[in-house]
Amino acid sequence: MIGTLRRYSRLFRMFALTELQFEMEYRLNFLFILVEMCLVVGTSVVAVLVMFSHTDTLNGWTLDQMLVLLGVYYLVQGSTSLLFEPSLQRLMEHIRQGTLDYHLLKPVNAQFVLSTRHLRLIRTPDVLLGFGVLTVGLVNVGAAVSALEVLLFVVALACGLVLVYSLLLALVTFSFWFVRVENLLTIFWAFTDAGRFPVSIYPAWLRWTLSTVVPIGIAVTVPAEAISGMAGVGGIALLALAAALAFSAASAFWRFGLRSYT
Repeated sequence: MIGTLRRYSRLFRMFALTELQFEMEYRLNFLFILVEMCLVVGTSVVAVLVMFSHTDTLNGWTLDQMLVLLGVYYLVQGSTSLLFEPSLQRLMEHIRQGTLDYHLLKPVNAQFVLSTRHLRLIRTPDVLLGFGVLTVGLVNVGAAVSALEVLLFVVALACGLVLVYSLLLALVTFSFWFVRVENLLTIFWAFTDAGRFPVSIYPAWLRWTLSTVVPIGIAVTVPAEAISGMAGVGGIALLALAAALAFSAASAFWRFGLRSYT
């Protein structure tokens, strides 16, 4: 087991170094992306500040807690764009063009390679800025963050990323039958914008959608609640169970779809 983990860790490190070499060919582009993300995150923060200039709380969430949630949102969105989106986009192309064989014949788990081979390291500023907004929110909250809350936050954030990855993998798997599923991904990314706010503020039908069909709501809200002391061990345990079930279901669906590849 440990040997397998080391092997896949080395593979992932090689993928990252390879992608870094590609990114360094266009170094000025990294600066442009950084400026772009500063504008995007800054606009989101200003929008929250304007909103709270007219109210003290938003369905029980204070301004500082909203900043924490916004930071978590950019952590989740940035990590997804960095780790999973580029590889899964390429996967659809491999299915469409019939070049998936080159990956299936390699002596390594195909799902792992096809999910992590291509990284978009230029999206690293998304993650860093998200962490920065999260830190500012926690400092302004003023309450000391316990070791348990940090642990719950890390677990909740990891589970949220697993939920988002599982949904993306399931959507991309439809390419085995429908060839083009970009429209489904477009709908998914449209729903992710709703993760900027607590899932509890939305109508019942949208809360259900953001918690099940497009789980970006709980992927963002639950980690923010955990680090703010608003979530308990029981809730995080349920999230971990949901993430494990979602990953198992998505992997099984992927293997089922793989049988249709020719």
